[in-house]
Amino acid sequence: MKKSVLQFLVALIFLNITLISAINLEVSSKPISNSFVVELNDPVIFDLIIKNLGEKDSFDIYSLVGINITYDPFTIGKEETEIIRIYLTPQDFLKSNPKPYTFEYKIKNSKKEIQSDTLTINILKLDSVFSVDTEPINPKSDKIIINIRNNIMKEFKDINFKFNSEFFKYEEKISLNPNEKKYIIVSIDKEKLKTYAAGDYLMNSQISLEGHVTNIKSRIRFLETEEIEVSENKEGILIQKTEIIKKNTGNTKQLVSINKKNNFIAYLFTITNIPPTKTEKEGFYNQYIWEKVLNPDEELKVITRTNWLFPILIIIIIIIGIVIIKKYLYDNLELTKKVSFVKTKGGEFALKVSIKIKAKKTLQNIRIIDRLPALVKLYDKFGIITPDKIDLQSRKIYWNINRLNKNETRIFTYIIYSKVGLFGRLELPETKAIYEDEGETKETSSNKSFYVRDNQE
Repeated sequence: MKKSVLQFLVALIFLNITLISAINLEVSSKPISNSFVVELNDPVIFDLIIKNLGEKDSFDIYSLVGINITYDPFTIGKEETEIIRIYLTPQDFLKSNPKPYTFEYKIKNSKKEIQSDTLTINILKLDSVFSVDTEPINPKSDKIIINIRNNIMKEFKDINFKFNSEFFKYEEKISLNPNEKKYIIVSIDKEKLKTYAAGDYLMNSQISLEGHVTNIKSRIRFLETEEIEVSENKEGILIQKTEIIKKNTGNTKQLVSINKKNNFIAYLFTITNIPPTKTEKEGFYNQYIWEKVLNPDEELKVITRTNWLFPILIIIIIIIGIVIIKKYLYDNLELTKKVSFVKTKGGEFALKVSIKIKAKKTLQNIRIIDRLPALVKLYDKFGIITPDKIDLQSRKIYWNINRLNKNETRIFTYIIYSKVGLFGRLELPETKAIYEDEGETKETSSNKSFYVRDNQE
């Protein structure tokens, strides 16, 4: 009985000594750089904060699962705490399969006693280190914001970014702190934007770092904007020009239309640069419609020219025609007046005025009235037929004819003169005739006649 108790006490003492001398560490970790970039091959860095709860000893750190661990040899005294910086490099088979990786590492003391713990590192390629995206743009934008982010806990200096897209090309070298986000403002051609439709466009970012090159694809969002710019210009009076332009200043396809209403008369004298898409009749008016689907920065231009000279000329011709028709078809008395120069013995300026009257049918009670121009006097000798009345105060001469048979012709002549030299153009007034035609009183006039005198006469 005593022997058994003694053996138990010995075993208990031995166990207590073993527990006291076994490895006893309090360990925590702090990542300094927890990502391994395959192309750069820089080790991952952790600080292990180790407190030795046991006896003073030296320790080793290692892993059996594909991670190489390097550090400076260290010893920790009893109840002391040390910060041990370790450098972790994954082996090749782990580099070929980039992803977060949790592994077990071991700390061994000089007595081969071991304590285990785990760490997690992020194994990734260079194209996953950085994120690149842009803020949306619209047709009125003249700048674009590019956002760049360092996704890992590692500092990078002198990273060369080269951006290439439909809207711009740009290159800049920047540095990024761990997990830092920066933005770059790049100017873009506002006029060029007008030619593009809304949607997503590809942007390639070429990244060069420490001799390694990778590319990141991202998208530029070009926001939809529907906008039509309208301008109208009118000019001219007799020749009227109207220019209407509708331009798609948005970035989506748009159906536009231009309407113009013309009456029938204006239509006859109007030409357009392009034919209308369709025509709709509205009473006396025609509605002309031009339609077109416009791409961004495309325009529909309609130019109309209305030449009112043609209708005015036509109206003048019609009036002249009416006068001629009236004169030759409805006036049964024809008056013709002409003037000629007469030489005198005294050297006065003198003109002979001849009035020819012809009846197209038998007429009665015909009275011829002629008026003398200013600045001249009437010579008191006449031709075969003497005026029936001369009114010098009103400067009028009268001839009366009781009857003219059909196609009968009479000629009245008189001479006017002036002792004062007259030069230039002398215009004589129309001669009028009042007559009876089948009981109806009618009136007709002669042509205007004139004489032009130069210095040599």
